[in-house]
Amino acid sequence: MPKHNVFVNLPKREIGNTDVIFEVFSDLEKFGTITISKGALEWWPSNAKKPYRMDWTRFDRAIREHYGYLDK
Repeated sequence: MPKHNVFVNLPKREIGNTDVIFEVFSDLEKFGTITISKGALEWWPSNAKKPYRMDWTRFDRAIREHYGYLDK
C-alpha cells in the first residue's frame, strides 16, 4: 500500500478570498492538489488542466450518500 503525505501551504494573511492549498503525495510523487475556498472544494489530479469542483452543499450531499446516512 502506498504511503501518502499531505502538505499544506497557508497564506500569510487572514483567510478570506484566498484558497487554502493541500498538496498530496503518494510514495513521494505528487498525487494531486486540493484547494479549499469559501465557496468550493477542488481536486486537481497531478498534471490535470482542470479540477473536479464541488460546492459545499454538493460535497455534503456526496459524503452523506456515500456513507449511507443522507437525511431525508
